[in-house]
Amino acid sequence: FTVSCPSSIGKLVMIEVDKQPLPLFPADSWFPAKVEVRSPEGDSFTFPIYRWITDSKTYLFREGTALRVFEDLHRLGQYSREQELLQRHKDYCWNVYVEGIPHCMKSDNPQSLPCEVRFSFTKEKEFLFTASAGLTELKLKGLADSKKSWTHLDDINRVFCCKKTSMSEYVQEHWKEDAFFGFQFLNGVNPIMIRRCTALPSNFPVTDSMVFPDGQASLAEEMQKGHIFLCDYKNMDGVQANIVNGKQQYLMAPLVLLQKTPDDKMMPIAIQLKQQPAADN
Repeated sequence: FTVSCPSSIGKLVMIEVDKQPLPLFPADSWFPAKVEVRSPEGDSFTFPIYRWITDSKTYLFREGTALRVFEDLHRLGQYSREQELLQRHKDYCWNVYVEGIPHCMKSDNPQSLPCEVRFSFTKEKEFLFTASAGLTELKLKGLADSKKSWTHLDDINRVFCCKKTSMSEYVQEHWKEDAFFGFQFLNGVNPIMIRRCTALPSNFPVTDSMVFPDGQASLAEEMQKGHIFLCDYKNMDGVQANIVNGKQQYLMAPLVLLQKTPDDKMMPIAIQLKQQPAADN
């Protein structure tokens, strides 16, 4: 919609926007994209908004010209910038869920997040439908409450026979191969753990005879060439695992040594399941 003003308005720095409720009408939300103002002198001012307004409070929006902090000389612009930063620090801040794991966003529940970052109503319903359909399928197959262990990969394949993708079929075919095992350290769920290794940790006593039994290379030479990589999961050492179906689960804190081969494959050459070397390790 268009609002006209015949008199001069000068240089616009900020506008106020509010949504007034209408009597007898239910409360609703408003998502304005932007406000464009053209002055009688022919100047144009654009105020980007792109946010949900759900109440009748008055909101301030700065003119959209990009300004660095020291270029924003008007006191109203400076005030708006400060208030926006304070609000963002309040809305988006880190939370330590458990010491030792990556931080997560601080929020009591999805509904406490700002409207702009929530999933839409249709997306939430899609999530619920997908979860309900999956649970119903598992119940019909008698697997929703089953506590039996899988005995063979073919059993899993029969259960999820309708959920195949080209990627899942490839994984099922190649998961035992060393090359695919190494591939996942660069392309898996946590590719930031791998590090180039220039010296072995003192608790990982790997020798040349262990990894190069025919003497075709040595660890020192390969490390000097930058071909040796290490994944050290020491952060998992001592983590108490959950109890599932009345049985205590266990977590390893392994060290994995990998070598980049001439054909650019990442091949595992040594694995130690626990942080401290031992006979059963």
